[in-house]
Amino acid sequence: MPRSSSAPIFVHSGWRCSSTYVWHRFRAVPTVTAYYEPWHEQLAGLTPERIERERPATSGLRHPNEGLPYLSEFAGLLRPDGGVHGFETRLALDEYFLTADQEDPGQAAYVETLIAAARREGRTPLLACCRTLGRICWLRRRFGGTHIVLIRDPVQQWRSFYSLRKRPRPTYFELCQYVILSEAAGGEAAARRLGLQAGKGDLADRIHATRKRLKRAPARMSFAAFLAVYVLSYVAALPRADLVIDVDRLGGDPEYARTMATAIEVLTGVKLDFADCRTPPPHAGRLPVDYRKEAVAMIEALDLSEVLTAPGPIQTLYRKLLRALPERETVTPWRRLLAFWRGKRLSVAEA
Repeated sequence: MPRSSSAPIFVHSGWRCSSTYVWHRFRAVPTVTAYYEPWHEQLAGLTPERIERERPATSGLRHPNEGLPYLSEFAGLLRPDGGVHGFETRLALDEYFLTADQEDPGQAAYVETLIAAARREGRTPLLACCRTLGRICWLRRRFGGTHIVLIRDPVQQWRSFYSLRKRPRPTYFELCQYVILSEAAGGEAAARRLGLQAGKGDLADRIHATRKRLKRAPARMSFAAFLAVYVLSYVAALPRADLVIDVDRLGGDPEYARTMATAIEVLTGVKLDFADCRTPPPHAGRLPVDYRKEAVAMIEALDLSEVLTAPGPIQTLYRKLLRALPERETVTPWRRLLAFWRGKRLSVAEA
C-alpha cells in the first residue's frame, strides 16, 4: 500500500548519477515539495539573488532544463541575513558516514525543518542529495519514510567527473572524493594508500587545500579515490534501501523504467513518468587508468572482499563492479582474486 502523503521520501546517490533527473521528475508532481541537494554547502549562504542565478541552463552540468531555478523550494526558508534556517556548512561532508546511533541534534532539526515546511503546504517532502549514501541508516532511524538509492556504472560515473575538468584542475566532484575518503571511518587504509590526510578548517578551506595539493594528481589516483568512496557508500546504503534504481537501465529499457515508476508509486503514492529518460552515451576515448587494477587494490585495502561477495543486497554492487570492470580472459584475474578471497577455487565453467 502507498505510504501516507506526509511521509518523507529520500533519494540517495553519488554525484553524476542521474539524481537531478529523478529529482526533476518528482518536482513535476504538484503534490510534492522536491528539495534539491539539501546538504549542499551553498545553502549556508543562500540568498534570493543566488536562487535566481542557479539554473540548469547556466550550470554547464548537462541537467534537464525546465526553466526554474534549482533551489526555489528553499525561498521561504531563508534567514534574513542569508542562509537556510538550521543549515550548517559542516552538514555537507563532515560525518559523511553517519551511523544510526550517532547523535546530531542540529542536523536532525534541520531535516525536520524541511519536512515540516512541505507538510504545512499539504505536500510530500522529497529530499534528493548526492551526500547522503553514507547517512541513510541515520536518516531512516530518525525520519522513517521511503529511501530510494540510485546506482550507476562506476567507470562511467567517474568519467563524467573527469569530462568536466578544466585542466589541470580537478572537478569539484573529484575533490569531494578526496575529502570524504581522507576523513572516512573505515577508509583509513585506502586513504593511506593514496597519501591522503584529513584537512583542517572549514569545508571551503579543506577543498581549497585539496585542490592545491592534488590539482596535478594523475587520473588513476582520482579514480582510485572515487572507487573507494563509491564502494564504501553503497556498502552502507544498499542494505537500508527500499528501492534501488539502476540508472544505466532506466534510460535504455522502457519496461524497466515502467517497473521502477510502479515501485515508487506503490511505496510512496507518488506517480512518476520516466518515459523521457535517456541514458547518456558512454564517454569515448582512453584514459591512462587501469580500472580493474585500481579497483582490486582498493577493495583489498578496504578489506571488503567478503562483504562484496556475500549474499544479500550488496550483490547489486558486486554485479555493478563486475560488469563495469570486465576481463578479457575466460577465467578472469578479477573473478579469480575474489574467489581466492572467498576461499574457493573457480572453474572455467563458473566464470
